[in-house]
Amino acid sequence: MYLTNRERVLKVLWKLITRPSQSPSYFHNLITEKSPLALKLPWWSYDAINFIRKLELNNSFEWGSGGSTLFLANISGQLTTIENDFAWYNKLQVELKENQVDNVSLCKKDINLSSPENFKHSDYFNSLDKKYDLIAIDGEDHFGPDSSWSARVECFEKAQGFINPNGLIIVDDSWRYPEIEKLSRASSNKKFESLGPARRGVTSTDIYFY
Repeated sequence: MYLTNRERVLKVLWKLITRPSQSPSYFHNLITEKSPLALKLPWWSYDAINFIRKLELNNSFEWGSGGSTLFLANISGQLTTIENDFAWYNKLQVELKENQVDNVSLCKKDINLSSPENFKHSDYFNSLDKKYDLIAIDGEDHFGPDSSWSARVECFEKAQGFINPNGLIIVDDSWRYPEIEKLSRASSNKKFESLGPARRGVTSTDIYFY
């Protein structure tokens, strides 16, 4: 989040006070420096993770692979994961095999972030072509103070046309994308701001319910 160091520290302290159950995991992860992939957890807020882990889903889709892939595979009958980084794709293939995960379709797709138009024509963007119970938007982005557009915002708009009734869309690092809430056609949404695995500070993960 765009905060001063003092504001970041105060925010972390407040979350530790108001979410004492998250303190052991938070400090253990800081000490061990394990990645979300090693922890088999998404790089989302703990509050969002704890909410999602209670679900049982027929099929799920995610842009961006990692700890979220192993996590979502446990609660989904089938999971389709889209990855644009070839080295990371190979690493995930090894992780899936070592963890004996056989319900994930991991797909390597090219991406073009040179413009919104080129992104929308990329294989990465167009990998979403059927409806799912859950769609997670946590992949490659074109985001920054000098950027006039975001790949994740484009993904959200597309995802709204491919979500099953009573399904949900997850947007990680949602503090970056205030415009998404205005674009939403969801029946409701919930903001989950808290500490998260392998993070030093506080993050936010939003869930949109359809």
